[in-house]
Amino acid sequence: MRILVDNPYLFQYFSLVLILLVLFGISFVLKGQDTLRKWSGIGLIVTPVVYFYLILEAYTLNIPYTDDFNLLETIHNFHVANGFVGKIEVLFEQVNQHRFAFERTVMLIMYFFTGTVNIKTQILLGNLALLGIFYLLFLTFKKEQISWYYFIPVPYVLFNLVYFENAIWGIAAIQNTPLIFFAFLSAYGMGRNDKKGWYLGIAAALLTTFTSGSGILTWIIGTLILLLQKRFKLLFIWLAIALAIVLFYFLFDYQVIPSHTGSVWPHPVFNLIFVFAFWGNAFYLDFIHPITNTFYADMIWCVLLGAGVLVVFCIWVLRLLLRKKTVWSDWFLWGAMMFAMGTGAMFVISRPINTYVMYGGNIFSRRYMIFGVALLATVYVCVVILVRNFKNIKHIIAGAGLLVFLALNFVSYYLSVTSIRKFHEDLVIDSFYWKNHKTFLTTGDNFGDIPFWNHPTRMSNLIDTLNANGLLDFDQYKALPAHHRIIAETRDKKTGYKGKFDLKISYLNDLNNVPSKFLRFEATGSGESKPAYFVLASADRTILLPALPVPNSVGDLIEKRTYYSSHYQYSLYRTKLPAGLFEVWMMEKDPSGAGKWKSYFTGKSISLSDSALANK
Repeated sequence: MRILVDNPYLFQYFSLVLILLVLFGISFVLKGQDTLRKWSGIGLIVTPVVYFYLILEAYTLNIPYTDDFNLLETIHNFHVANGFVGKIEVLFEQVNQHRFAFERTVMLIMYFFTGTVNIKTQILLGNLALLGIFYLLFLTFKKEQISWYYFIPVPYVLFNLVYFENAIWGIAAIQNTPLIFFAFLSAYGMGRNDKKGWYLGIAAALLTTFTSGSGILTWIIGTLILLLQKRFKLLFIWLAIALAIVLFYFLFDYQVIPSHTGSVWPHPVFNLIFVFAFWGNAFYLDFIHPITNTFYADMIWCVLLGAGVLVVFCIWVLRLLLRKKTVWSDWFLWGAMMFAMGTGAMFVISRPINTYVMYGGNIFSRRYMIFGVALLATVYVCVVILVRNFKNIKHIIAGAGLLVFLALNFVSYYLSVTSIRKFHEDLVIDSFYWKNHKTFLTTGDNFGDIPFWNHPTRMSNLIDTLNANGLLDFDQYKALPAHHRIIAETRDKKTGYKGKFDLKISYLNDLNNVPSKFLRFEATGSGESKPAYFVLASADRTILLPALPVPNSVGDLIEKRTYYSSHYQYSLYRTKLPAGLFEVWMMEKDPSGAGKWKSYFTGKSISLSDSALANK
């Protein structure tokens, strides 16, 4: 669905949502408009879900990225493992503190039925767990006999690009989203207080444990639920199973990895604020947050939201303790909040800080935003239930929730579509970089970096193994010539590039908070031409950088009704490029035939110093 890559139709999506919202509002003003209210309400719920999956389908690729290679290697290792114990060791192989048995099982099943592993399919399967979370939260409204109208805000916070890295990266999608779903499902099963729920809770807890390390929290949550439900016989069985699982987890082919990150106790206030920021990370906007001496506004809101989450959690616990008769939704929502909040606490314990998180820096990866999003959706449901008997307040909460979640949804798409476009285009030419330069555009801080800590043969051997087993297709994008022939085969000898080219150089703090030289290549389109790549050509190397269209401003988006402008750019740190004197060309698709290219000289050259001197 390349059409959504070239034009995501954001204006049309936003307009459709607003039209449905107006129709939904009108149905309450005019009498006898129950049908309009029903279908506009359904439209408001369905639209963000459908658009989210259309975007995923368009932007995801069957190309592995970093840790995906490690999981793909599982298939080969599983087949060559000796005996049952050997295969179990492969299936439960330790990765840091985690055991990715669920992820590996999904890939093995895929391989069994298809003969290969499709990363794109894996991503879509992982994101289907969002529908499970969505459904469980919806069931609570049904159980509490609250109108489904109040549920309309929820899909706008669950289905957006706040956590885009988690949504489009193979291992993250098949790990974090199912992890949350299984944890929620375990809490749902335990909360049901019946035999079926008991078995469901155990099964989901097992899946959660062997999806990610934080899954062990489900056994603690289940213990607390059974304890307060006074189901002591089942509690004893639950603890026995939990003990067996924990012993297997930490004693079967496990190596303790020492932590060198320190402790939270020297700076308890800073780390408490850090926990709040994690709980409220749904408000963490998609732009670089280099460390500054002032607070970032979005991070202040993250902290405030996290503090609000704690308040709601405490009220919910008090309500749970005081209620004479509880229902499964009480326990489920409590367990769901505990898991998301507990994951945040574990995150902070493993990465303590010694200053205010609001100063920015390399704090959050965007794949962790999925926990904040799921927590925010759960807290909203809790708040609606808490005020269910106060009609006016309930209306205010629902209205405010809808406005905030709509704004969050729209802003996430406006800011992050460019991020997933960059990830998409970088992955497309990763195979070009590997074949021609033995490196990846998507990986590392320096030109020449490769996964597995730059081991001289590890990555080459792994790619050869994966290709031999049909698990990797690095030849799926064959349209580009070898790097030393690109200009010779694609240059237009008669015409130079008619648009404008420029290079902007600045200094920007990198992930290690070191001021580093940052390059931004800029070009304007010329007429109907649409540049695809910036081409840097020297006597030794030819480097391709995707020419990414620049989004229109909000005003131009509304006026022109299109997301992208006619300007193109690509930004990266200087260390990601080799040294040399490079001519700058612009490459675009040749309309005369499929798979053909045309390159036009910009008339400019750039000199890049040795990477060791790049930041001096």
